[in-house]
Amino acid sequence: MTEPYKTTVVKIMGDEYPIKSDADPDYLCGLAKYVEEKILTISSKNKLPSKIKSEVLAAIVIADEFFSEKKKNAQIEEKLMEFTYLLEENLSKKTVS
Repeated sequence: MTEPYKTTVVKIMGDEYPIKSDADPDYLCGLAKYVEEKILTISSKNKLPSKIKSEVLAAIVIADEFFSEKKKNAQIEEKLMEFTYLLEENLSKKTVS
């Protein structure tokens, strides 16, 4: 049985966002903190006139991090499959010998 969804309110850049989720509230607050840190880093480097522009750029940076990690994971998975195939091949050769 799954846990019921609960609402956790997180704060990002002074605005509150209620998030309905079964995730741990501390985890969600950590995500919100990470997002806020990205926004602050970008806005401090770029002096953008709009809060929204900083938030959009932060979202792009976070999306880039996500897709980069996803690509790395796919490459690792591919290597793991290759090693598994080679290991199974070698084990079957030793079994036949």
